[in-house]
Amino acid sequence: MGAKQRIKIGDTLIESSREFPWETIKELAKYLKRIARWDPEQKIWIISWRIFSRIDEFISFINKKLIYVDQVYAYRLLEVIEKLMGGVPKSIIDNENDMIYLLVIGEDPYEIVKQVDRGLLPIRLVERSVSINDIGEIPVMYLAIKLSRVYEIMDSRAIDKLPLPLREALMEAIPERPKQIVRIRVTKRNRIIIRIPKPISEELINEIKELGTICYYVESAEGGYEERIIDAYKIFERGGCLDIYLPPFAAGFVEEVLEKYGFEVDVDYQLPEQKLDYLKENFKLYPHQLQALMKWVENGNKGTIVFPTGGGKTIVAIAAIVRLKVPTIIFVPNLWLLNQWREKIAQFAGVLKHKIGVLGGGEKDIKDITVATYQSGVKNIEILSGRFWLVIYDECHHVPARTFRRVAMNLRAPYKMALSATPKRRDKNEVLLFKLAGNIVYSITYSELVRQGLVAPMVYRRIYVPLPPEKILEYHSIAREVDLETNELKRKQLINRMIAVAQENPTKIEVIKAIVEKHRNEKIFIFAPTIRFAKQIAREVNKIAPAVALTAETSRSEEERIVRKFKACILQVLVIIRKAEEGVDIGDASVAIIVGGSKQEREFIQRVGRVLRLDPQKTKVAWVYELVSENTVEESMAKKRGGLKLVREIADYVIKKYGIPAIRKIRWEPGVQID
Repeated sequence: MGAKQRIKIGDTLIESSREFPWETIKELAKYLKRIARWDPEQKIWIISWRIFSRIDEFISFINKKLIYVDQVYAYRLLEVIEKLMGGVPKSIIDNENDMIYLLVIGEDPYEIVKQVDRGLLPIRLVERSVSINDIGEIPVMYLAIKLSRVYEIMDSRAIDKLPLPLREALMEAIPERPKQIVRIRVTKRNRIIIRIPKPISEELINEIKELGTICYYVESAEGGYEERIIDAYKIFERGGCLDIYLPPFAAGFVEEVLEKYGFEVDVDYQLPEQKLDYLKENFKLYPHQLQALMKWVENGNKGTIVFPTGGGKTIVAIAAIVRLKVPTIIFVPNLWLLNQWREKIAQFAGVLKHKIGVLGGGEKDIKDITVATYQSGVKNIEILSGRFWLVIYDECHHVPARTFRRVAMNLRAPYKMALSATPKRRDKNEVLLFKLAGNIVYSITYSELVRQGLVAPMVYRRIYVPLPPEKILEYHSIAREVDLETNELKRKQLINRMIAVAQENPTKIEVIKAIVEKHRNEKIFIFAPTIRFAKQIAREVNKIAPAVALTAETSRSEEERIVRKFKACILQVLVIIRKAEEGVDIGDASVAIIVGGSKQEREFIQRVGRVLRLDPQKTKVAWVYELVSENTVEESMAKKRGGLKLVREIADYVIKKYGIPAIRKIRWEPGVQID
């Protein structure tokens, strides 16, 4: 005795053409229970969703076992299975809810879920009833996945971390992502508004939030630095969109973020639509300059370029202006640089000088190419914000300053270039510079430029100068007061007095005169700590060689006269105090004497850069003398300035090429030879 076997697939019932012996029914049941459930009341096998994960195994069972038991029954099953596999959707995309439902044929969906890193791809199982023509309703176990997340991991190549069957199924099922249009506009209050259609991934929102998060440092009363964070963004839901408001500086940055996530960007920054076709390329870039420009272009015409002083940063910036041919504003820290930039642009970009705008020093003449001081930029930011496509920040370490940062924060120029010999700041606020202008895209060291023959190699002498007896007493008297003082502010004031005593050491003048005597036939820069000491140095040196002090008290007309004389070699020695230390073209010299200064590395680099100007014809070395009062706070300040570190990188080159030791430390005594 036996019985007929019946299998139900959807609404379709398939019955064997004859009765099977019980032994055969038991054997068939071993296979069927893997893909179906037994209904004891109806006495039928009801196919479950598991058939899709074991389809190859079931078909093999039919072809190898069942077909020999009941051929008609086997062929009928194969016919229905073929319709089933052809009719069930392998994927269902629900754009409205940002979901894809995926059926991976031949794989256990539970095993796939176990293998997936949920942090990479959140995934769950959903059983859905699917209607198939001529078969009826059939249960299907789908993998439910966020569609936007799939696109993200495909963009980032993280899809390679998924199990192979899931990866292949996704690659086959996912259509090309439709381009969603994001509109970027400017509000009346000079904010950038980004309207993004939903759905929006959390990762994208977080990146935009990060763009609008301003981090900077402020000095505490104890002398340390405290981090401050400003959330400069606002987010509002508007039906099927998200409106995100950002500060103007985000122009240019936000498009890159959106495009990375597959959005098409429709942007209008309300900037003048004009090309400056009259600009000419009257220059030739050195390899390092060309490489810097290309790195900046590759970074979306944004970022910071770091060259040692004398490396030719200005020409790189002018090359960017000529390349883009868009309205441009250049910010500088002083009037010296303002005038120098105008001259360089006129010379290298073929623009008549009177066609270059000026903003600073009492002048307000804004044109398609304008050079402005940071101070004047702050006062006129409302006029400037929507006027220029490209902004260049020269001596960009000034940008994070409390007042000047308002310029960079409120300009919506999408193209940005920051230039500096060293953007690092004592207060760590270079992070704010990089946020507002872009990270470093290119840097080259002083030693690399020396070895390429583009700047002069430096010979460095640190000379320890003893204090006179009366100054030793004064210095140690103040030092005792420092030890007893508990008020932090008063301690700082006392330490500054100690520094002043050390820097204005009168014995240094004797050393300076000896150095000037040694270099009688060369031009010399002397960097003084105060106006008073600068004038004193100039008076004494003038007895040996024509010398003059250039200070903040010097009138503009007198400045120009002094610089002309120095360039014409009528003056041999120029005593400078800070004012002319930042990139200003005051002529060439081959000797620098540093009499006093801060502990900042940037200041040292800028000072020595005065004697390292870009000149491939230069064959002589540049001499740098740093005068340090012995056994005083100046010794530690000199170490922090990093002169020795800078020269050590080229020491082997200098001794090999010129036969001169690149570094020496000398203790000054009358009659001691300085070599």
